[in-house]
Amino acid sequence: MSAPVCLPRWGHTWVDLPVLRLPMPEEELIPCATGCFQLPITIDTPEDPVERAVHRWFLGHHGAFLVWRFLSASLDRLIREPDSQLVRLAALGYDAYSVMLAYSGSCSREVYEDVIRPMMVTFDPAFSGRWARDHEPLPGLLRRARTALGSVAAAPLTSASKANLVAHMEVMRRLVPGGPSLLRESGRARMFTTEAERARFDEFFLVSRENVCVSRYRAHRAAVLSAIGHDLAKHPLSPEYGETLRTFATRL
Repeated sequence: MSAPVCLPRWGHTWVDLPVLRLPMPEEELIPCATGCFQLPITIDTPEDPVERAVHRWFLGHHGAFLVWRFLSASLDRLIREPDSQLVRLAALGYDAYSVMLAYSGSCSREVYEDVIRPMMVTFDPAFSGRWARDHEPLPGLLRRARTALGSVAAAPLTSASKANLVAHMEVMRRLVPGGPSLLRESGRARMFTTEAERARFDEFFLVSRENVCVSRYRAHRAAVLSAIGHDLAKHPLSPEYGETLRTFATRL
C-alpha cells in the first residue's frame, strides 16, 4: 500500500485538484495486490473560462509529470533493449507530452500574463520549468537511446522528440513572445538547480513525494488522462490530441 497521507504545507490553494502522489524519479512504485486502492479519484473541470485555463495549467502539468515518468522508464529500457516496438512506445510518450504542453498552455496570452504568471511570481520570483526533477534525466536518456539505436532505427523517436521541442517552443512563443523567463529576470539563470528549487516546483504543482503503490499510481494516472480527455472532447484544441491520449492510455 502507499505510505500514510502526510500533506506538505502547500504554498497556495489556487486549484481544486487532488494531490498527485509520486515517488522520487529514481524510486520504484511499491508492488501491491491488484486493485488494493479503490477510492474514487475525482477531477472536475470548471466551466468558467479563466478558471478552466488555470485548471488546465495545473492538470496538464500533472499529466506531464506522469508522462515524464513513463518516458524515463521507456528510454532506460530502450537503451538496454533496442527494439522497434519500444521505439514506437517511447515516440508515443513524446507525442503524449506534446499534448500535455498544448493542453496546459492553451490559455490566452492575456490570461497567462494577468493570472497564471503572477501566481508563479508570487510563489517564487525565479520559478522555472528547469526545476522539474522528473524531466531532468530525459535529455540524457534520449541521447543515449538514439546512440544505442543508430539514426535509422531511432527515426520515429527522433521525429517525435523534435516535434515535442517545437510544441514547447510554440507555447513559449505564444504566451511569452520575446519576453525573458522568470528565471532570467531573477538573475539566477546560470545557477545549478538546487534540491530546494525542485521541491518548490513539486509544491507549486501539488505533487507530494512519498512511497506509492502501483494500484494507487495507476488509479490517479487513469483519472488524470480521463479528465483531460473529457475536457478536450468538450472544449477541443486539435482533433488528434484526444486520439493520441487514448492510444497512449491503451499502451500503459
